[in-house]
Amino acid sequence: MRVVQPSCLDGALSLLDEPGAKAIAGGTALQLDWARGEPRPDLLVNLAPLLPSEIIHRGDKVEIGAGCTLEALRLAGLPLLSRAAADVAAPGVRRLGTVGGTIGWGAGDLLPALLVLEASVVTTSGVAMLRDWIVQPNGLLLSVQVPVPPPAARLVWRKVGLRAAFTPSIIAVAGAMTCEDGKVSVLSLAVGGGAVPPSRLEDAEADLIGRSPDIGTFEGAISTALPAVDCPFRSAAYRRRVAARALTWGLLAPAGDGRRLEPPRRAPGNSSALSRENEGDRWHIRPDMPGKVAGTWPYLTDLRRPGMLVGRILRAAHPHARIRGIDVSAAEACPGVRAVVTAQDVPGLNAFGIVLQDQPALCADKVRYLGDAVAAVAALDDATAERALSLIRVDYDPLPVVEDPEAALLPDSAKVHATGNLVTELGLVRGEPDMGFASAAHVVEDIYETPRQMHGFLETEGGYAEVQPDGTLLVAVGGQHGARDRLQLSRILGWPEQRIRVVTSPTGGAFGGKDELTVQPALALLALKSRAPVRLQLSRAESVLAGTKRSPMRIRMRTACDAEGHLLAQEVDVVADAGAYASLSPGVLETALEHAAGPYVVPNLRTRGRLVYTNNGTCGAFRGFGANQMTFAVECQIDRLAAACGLDPIEMRRRNLRSPGMPGALGQVVAPSERLREMLDTAAASPLWAPLSGQGEWLGGTGMALMWQGNGLGTLPHDEGAGELRLSPDGAIEVLCGLDEMGQGLMASLTSVVADRLGCARGDVRPVIGDTARTPDSGSTTASRGGFVVWKIAEAAGPTFASKVLALSARLTGISDDKLRIVPGGVGEIGQNSPSPLLSFAELARVAGPLVTTVRFPFPKADYTKGNARFIFASAAILARVAVSRVTGQIRVADLHLHTAAGPVIDLASYLGQMEGGAVQGLGFTLTEDVRMAQGRPLTPNLDTYAMPGIRDIPDRLVVTALEDLDPGDPYGPRGAGELGIGAVTPAVCNAVAQAVGGSPAVMPIRPETILEWLDR
Repeated sequence: MRVVQPSCLDGALSLLDEPGAKAIAGGTALQLDWARGEPRPDLLVNLAPLLPSEIIHRGDKVEIGAGCTLEALRLAGLPLLSRAAADVAAPGVRRLGTVGGTIGWGAGDLLPALLVLEASVVTTSGVAMLRDWIVQPNGLLLSVQVPVPPPAARLVWRKVGLRAAFTPSIIAVAGAMTCEDGKVSVLSLAVGGGAVPPSRLEDAEADLIGRSPDIGTFEGAISTALPAVDCPFRSAAYRRRVAARALTWGLLAPAGDGRRLEPPRRAPGNSSALSRENEGDRWHIRPDMPGKVAGTWPYLTDLRRPGMLVGRILRAAHPHARIRGIDVSAAEACPGVRAVVTAQDVPGLNAFGIVLQDQPALCADKVRYLGDAVAAVAALDDATAERALSLIRVDYDPLPVVEDPEAALLPDSAKVHATGNLVTELGLVRGEPDMGFASAAHVVEDIYETPRQMHGFLETEGGYAEVQPDGTLLVAVGGQHGARDRLQLSRILGWPEQRIRVVTSPTGGAFGGKDELTVQPALALLALKSRAPVRLQLSRAESVLAGTKRSPMRIRMRTACDAEGHLLAQEVDVVADAGAYASLSPGVLETALEHAAGPYVVPNLRTRGRLVYTNNGTCGAFRGFGANQMTFAVECQIDRLAAACGLDPIEMRRRNLRSPGMPGALGQVVAPSERLREMLDTAAASPLWAPLSGQGEWLGGTGMALMWQGNGLGTLPHDEGAGELRLSPDGAIEVLCGLDEMGQGLMASLTSVVADRLGCARGDVRPVIGDTARTPDSGSTTASRGGFVVWKIAEAAGPTFASKVLALSARLTGISDDKLRIVPGGVGEIGQNSPSPLLSFAELARVAGPLVTTVRFPFPKADYTKGNARFIFASAAILARVAVSRVTGQIRVADLHLHTAAGPVIDLASYLGQMEGGAVQGLGFTLTEDVRMAQGRPLTPNLDTYAMPGIRDIPDRLVVTALEDLDPGDPYGPRGAGELGIGAVTPAVCNAVAQAVGGSPAVMPIRPETILEWLDR
């Protein structure tokens, strides 16, 4: 593709006459077209320097140069247009995109506003009305002329997208209306955006002019006139309804901003919110934070060295197909290609998987989802690697696509694996469920559906691999358990583990999505075959296609209680989608079923769970690990039963809450310090329960949910932690830990807990993490186990290490070690108020030789082997106050309070970050996020249509409190905080929505269409 910058407009027109030529100004619209797969032109003609960019006021008109950026238009203060420009795109796009480019593209959110204002365009072929020029463009667009609306005109603009933050349009509307003598005298209505072609609603205008403004009449006329357009995300009926309401409410019943409900009048409960301002000396800057904020922190995907090759992976062309043959000869012959690998290059076991080894490193005979790796190449640069992939020929025999998990269990379904589509089935029966239901006063039943959520980490899967001088293989890829990655790679390569070094930290986000192997097999094979270092990182689109997702679940739940609200029985039937491979999905289902009764006493319980193979990508670990899906259903059921009994949600929970010391859901012993009643009491005292009044367009509601989150891998898997304290030669106290820093604050936590235990300064401590050659195997960085492991390293190793340091200091100073203590910077004498230590750590290191203390310890477990059960639990109460739009059905969370009890907080900033991050991730799960699939293909191939919450989507007020005490004699220290923040957000929001609109959502993310249907009943 050539890019040419002509010197004049005539030259530009001449160039644009060439076949395959395309005009460009800001280029933002073209990139959107290319992202959708449209072909790239042979020639780009850059018009930007030739186009006027000024905004000139000419009497009753404003002339806007075609080169004017959308950001300049936003800042110009023009009626309607500046408001519309603010919603067109993200700031970075607005600073590049131009008015002319938007009009020339023929789509976008600005066009309805221009159409309503009766804009005309000035082109090299003359002047034309914009509405005509859109239909039949003629000439290069130079400027747009917009009449200034009269002061009496009422103007409305509204864009409805997939979220509050920037998102492609579902629909955008604009309107202008003037009334005389109580009648509509002038009316302009227009729509556009997304799948809706820009157009004036002339039939509706003609129908309404001359009439008295009336909401019902307006809605009916506009809805009838709007052309119906369906897309994978919203229906034509929804677009008609929203456009009609937005225009009607905007022109006839303005409601103001309406996004914020008034803040509560007092602090939540009896606890103060965690914050830098409230905590004083407890607040510390994380050691990795300055580099991350500055963008200088080196991630594993950042490494660039001379001689380093670029790796790329060839993915499957079909979601389900047999492979008849693979021809890589043309790719191998391509200049600049140094290695091509296929399944034939796998020397060991061509399979991996944490639970079941069912996923091939490189597919040999069959592909099961579009992300399956078929071959990989290593080349001198990106372009050559991409060229090599295009030269690989794979002969496929397509097979029927298995989409629906329940249909996949039918006898006539195509088989994803030779063993069938049922991965595993679990369940239990306790008591007499049928008798419990027979004696019930109230029974509620529903099917709860949860989405295929994407982790959305900033750093997509990637890293590098190389053969080191001693013949060992280094694989440096962001992960969550380096020792387990090494084990899996040793199987694939047929090598002893000692010949493989795996580095997994730092990782730019994971949340479970990097628990399983990602690019490591391809990287290892390429490095070995090329005998050169190879780097490889997935694009965002490739990460969407190939990366692990949260397992969608259909949870059929039936719950019964007596007339006083005491629970009698519960029946749970779960069907979970594993996608093409098991990964950790069996554990996810297992954890979901363990949380099937939540924190409540249910005397009669029946559970059944089935995990099913499909061709819908691949699923596995994700923050919450099944507990949050089940908590969603349980806590919504509790609220529904409370309504049936005439009880408030707090009292319903209080009557059924488990007591400390009771067995867990499977009958296992549970650790002390449960704190559920304290959480419920705090929720009861919340000011969010204050009555709310409707605010015009917006309806308010408050809801709550409890969370009882299990920590650790459970009673059956091997679960051991380890760590080491060492005085390094430069005097730093190194804490060696095999866990991984994924942004959750591991480095800060290790620094804090060791400094607190020893009495040194935080600056004296240096964490060493995530490297199998340097750190012990501390287990996986998952399942909320990191808090205990970090605390236990300091608790177990600290006293012995301190004794060694003090004993050495006593020999050097002649002072008895019982009169010495560790102080910031070194060792001091007890009772001496000296600003400097007697001996610095550096001085000790110079004479000490190695001072090392290594510890290994089991993660606390119950003595229970009939099933996999957790022993340690953390608890929380989540309260949400929402505003629901009567116009769009969209939900805004105004207040979100997380009251948490996870024992002593190790590092306050990290703890708060975990809670706030988990809460926002939970809001995405609830309101916007879902990797929609059709015939095994994602309908959300990038982050434009996969709508993770942005800054405008977070609550107006997000409050986190922590109850930090433990029961006397509780030896288990801090509980894990990684999953507590997400667990009960969804049911809290759903219960608030139910209070606001009278319907309880059961399908996540909540569909605005469903809300509008409830409101119209």
